[in-house]
Amino acid sequence: MRIDPSLDAYRELGVAPNASAEAIRQAYLALVRRYHPDRAPAGRVAEYEERMKRINTAYELLSNPATRQLYDRLRTPQLPNGVPKRSAAAATPRPQPNDPYTHMRAGYQQRLYRAQISTRGLPPWAQALAGLFAGIGLVVGFVLGLPFGIIGCIPGAMVGIVVGLFVGLWAVYLLALGLPIALLGWLGLLMAGEGGLGVGALLGLGIGLFWVRRLWRRAQIYTAYHSR
Repeated sequence: MRIDPSLDAYRELGVAPNASAEAIRQAYLALVRRYHPDRAPAGRVAEYEERMKRINTAYELLSNPATRQLYDRLRTPQLPNGVPKRSAAAATPRPQPNDPYTHMRAGYQQRLYRAQISTRGLPPWAQALAGLFAGIGLVVGFVLGLPFGIIGCIPGAMVGIVVGLFVGLWAVYLLALGLPIALLGWLGLLMAGEGGLGVGALLGLGIGLFWVRRLWRRAQIYTAYHSR
């Protein structure tokens, strides 16, 4: 395949230049789940198609060891002795600010698999419910981290938001599933007694499963390999 050295394939997939083949594959699958044109919001199909072209090109380039090695050589200028060149900015040491949390932030920015959650595709009531739980999680995580000082409060709040958002999304699914069952079962009980209760509950179960499936597809939850 033709290699375009101007393409930043690693940045396109969100992986580090030293990422393993499995990390590249996982990042690619996560991006496909997110940017497949079938999942594009109204009016953004062309944007998603263009993004998928770049993602596919980057993965095709990096998934093959031979093309990846050649690509790395083309994107990294070499000296005559085979040693990679270093820019003047990279060769000059940068002054480090007097910040006691430098190492802490560096630890947060290490390469890792990170959960990505987006509720923008959900209806407003579902976004509000998920946001409510995320806010509760933030407060709870911050409070639980208080005994450890600021170093404990920051990660506690971050973890609390993520956990709260996951819990909120499950609350959305339970509400979408349970409300039709309870409502139609109650109406069936009023109209036809115990037999109507069973029929209404089954109808509600079908409607609830339909809405859960639809909400599940509209909420984007995936993991990707990131490096900052």
